[in-house]
Amino acid sequence: MSLSPEKRSSLRVHLLGRPSVDGQHGCYRVRSRKSWALLAYLVLSDRPPTRSHLAGLLFGDANDPLGALRWGLSEVRRALRGIVTLDGDPVILRRHPDLVFDVDIVARGPWTSAVHLPAFGAELLEGMTLSGVPVFDSWLLAEQRRLASASTAALQAAIAEEEMRGDYRAAIRYAVQRLSIEPLDEDSHAQLIRLYRLVGDHDAAKRQYSACQRLLHTELGTVPGPSLLIALETPAARVA
Repeated sequence: MSLSPEKRSSLRVHLLGRPSVDGQHGCYRVRSRKSWALLAYLVLSDRPPTRSHLAGLLFGDANDPLGALRWGLSEVRRALRGIVTLDGDPVILRRHPDLVFDVDIVARGPWTSAVHLPAFGAELLEGMTLSGVPVFDSWLLAEQRRLASASTAALQAAIAEEEMRGDYRAAIRYAVQRLSIEPLDEDSHAQLIRLYRLVGDHDAAKRQYSACQRLLHTELGTVPGPSLLIALETPAARVA
């Protein structure tokens, strides 16, 4: 089956945060959490998985795992009719060239696109819990960590770009986002403290340092390292 270039080819599939499909008015809406999980696995897998692998991964507790898999695949097809096909064994996902998955942008796209995604910084399939799928849970955790790392890399690129332009306020906004993804990372705290100092907001820098102190003590039983004290000594930038 070839994919027809219809209007729905501009759809964007969000797998970060609560999964959804943009512009889905009048289309079938995915009802099963396992169908969303199935789609995420197919999109992010390095190679097409076999049907037996998918059945065991997500539907091993069903009376008919392969039958449950067929139902899940059909639900994904109905939701993305005309812009993807799912065929064969192993299962190959073919997409219309204009179809966009947000996870692809985070993992491989430019940071300028990634940081403007509606759910940028949210976890893959956030808050979605499935029972009886321990191997999938392990895969999901690994992918969540990988995409979180890609998100922080995009934010770091954004911060560096805004600093180079001298737009420290914009850099602060991105630094706050970075900190929300990795709240126990001392470098993230130090970066935000340094940026507050650069714009002359020394009170915010001190409060951020105190917040970091409390967080590290509560969560890790540690104290801030020397990089945070160095950040506190950053002189304000000269604005032309």
